[in-house]
Amino acid sequence: MAENNFDLVILGSGSGGYAAALRGAQLGLSVALIERDKLGGTCLHRGCIPTKALLHSAEVADTTKESANYGVQATFQGIDMAQVNKYRDSIVEKLQGPDWPCVFKEHPLRPG
Repeated sequence: MAENNFDLVILGSGSGGYAAALRGAQLGLSVALIERDKLGGTCLHRGCIPTKALLHSAEVADTTKESANYGVQATFQGIDMAQVNKYRDSIVEKLQGPDWPCVFKEHPLRPG
């Protein structure tokens, strides 16, 4: 097995790990960013972000039910879970962005 030496080793590429790796690279450190799954970690793909998107859909539904209290005439006809999930996925994709893996171009991480 090859031996690698790094100035900074980060476990997990969630928001904290990602920010730490980028800052370390900007400061000229050799950085190892270790992620067992997708870049962005649990928070972006299965945790905080998708949950907040689902909660936002629920809040919109609840507000629609109470719209008359705000002088708005609207009827709540139900929840389309396929569309709710599509919305959730679009939020994750937007935050991930098309250039997500290339963000370290200016301050590259060297492969381990």
